[in-house]
Amino acid sequence: MARKALTFHPASYRMVIDTGCSVFDSQCSYLTSGNHWGSCQFSTFVRPVSETECNGRTVAVGELFEFDMKIFAEMPARVRSAIRAIGRTIVVSEIRHYIGSHWPGRKIVHGYIVTDATERLIRVFQTTDGPISERILPTVLPYVADIEAAHRPHRKGLENVRDPCVGQ
Repeated sequence: MARKALTFHPASYRMVIDTGCSVFDSQCSYLTSGNHWGSCQFSTFVRPVSETECNGRTVAVGELFEFDMKIFAEMPARVRSAIRAIGRTIVVSEIRHYIGSHWPGRKIVHGYIVTDATERLIRVFQTTDGPISERILPTVLPYVADIEAAHRPHRKGLENVRDPCVGQ
C-alpha cells in the first residue's frame, strides 16, 4: 500500500486532518513525500556522508551531506548524528507549525520523519515533549511514509528481480 491519500476541505485549499491540535490542523495545507516546502512540513533528499560525486565534481567526504542538512539548523545534535549514521540517500521531513500573532511566528518543531527514497519508513524522531507532538507525528506519518512498506522485505534496486531470459 502507498501513502495515505489526501482529502481537502471543499471551500479551501487545506487538507482535512485531525491531529488534536487545531493550530497545526488549520495551518496544514499539504503533506507528501520527497522534496516539499509547506506550511507544516519541510522535506528534502539528503545524500549520505560517503557520497562525494556531484555533477561531475568530486568533493570532500561529508560535504554533500552537510550541504543537504544545512536547512535543518535547529535540528538537535542527537537527531543529526543518527541521520548521519544511516549511510544511504534518504528523505528527511521536518514536521512543524507556527504560533504567534505575526507571521512567521515562533516555529514549533514536533519532530523529524526519515524515509528512504521509496517512501519506506526508517525512523521517527520526536523532538518536542508532550501530548500534542505525540498526537501530531503518528497522524502525519501515513501521509509522508509508506507505513506498510516498513514491514515488507527490503529490495535494493533490481537485485531481487528475476531476469526472464536467464535459464532459457
